[in-house]
Amino acid sequence: MKLSYYLLLPIILYGCSKSNDISDINGSIQEFVIESTILKDSYPIYVYLPYNYSNNTNNQLIIGLDGETRFNEIATLISEKIQHGKIASSVFIAIGNNQKRNRDYTPTAYAHGSGGANNFYQFIKNELIPELQSRYDIDPSNNKTLIGHSFGGLFTQYVMAQERTSNPFDKFIASGTSYWYDAGVIFEYEQAYANVNTDLDVSLYNGMGTLEGGVMLASFEEMNKRLASRGFPNFRHKSELITGSGHSGSAIEIFKKGLDYVFSN
Repeated sequence: MKLSYYLLLPIILYGCSKSNDISDINGSIQEFVIESTILKDSYPIYVYLPYNYSNNTNNQLIIGLDGETRFNEIATLISEKIQHGKIASSVFIAIGNNQKRNRDYTPTAYAHGSGGANNFYQFIKNELIPELQSRYDIDPSNNKTLIGHSFGGLFTQYVMAQERTSNPFDKFIASGTSYWYDAGVIFEYEQAYANVNTDLDVSLYNGMGTLEGGVMLASFEEMNKRLASRGFPNFRHKSELITGSGHSGSAIEIFKKGLDYVFSN
């Protein structure tokens, strides 16, 4: 695994090539590129460090997907919420290389993806997170947050269905999840987990816009009903429809509400 680094800069000087202006963020950013031996590919990593980062050795780690398009908007939310004491001090990173999302975020090979989710998950667990923990002050516990939209939401719920002991995440925010993928294969992963486990000690915020198609909305309702029916004693779950929003338009509101929920007591 090789790493390339970029200079740490005050965030107000950062360019706006990604989705939003981030000049209002209170903190700093860093970028580096990580070359994965697991995936045999390189990934730009966008890092937000909060304004109080240097005074806190127990920062939470929040990981977002689709880094080229989602970093700015999520970093802005996290900065605001940390300043107002709504969430714990957190290091936020977003994983780039969006053009490989059909490979990395999909759990099975299908017409619209090549099923690389397991390898991508192993990359996050065994290459990316150890590197982040060596570079930044991050709480080493398995209490990290994963955020994804669309195929990213599919990957987020795929990770939630993985074995808990070695799973680095216990907070999940899924937005506009592509439940339709491969005839609803994500339901099979959820069922497989429930077949062998009596608890799911995580927090999940699951959101979708009301203007999504009928299959998306029906699948969203079905997944939430299934999860609620499991009776997992330590499972915290909130699902919410964002009125008047479609697939892309709902994402930022879901991220905002999701951060509030998964970091609430």
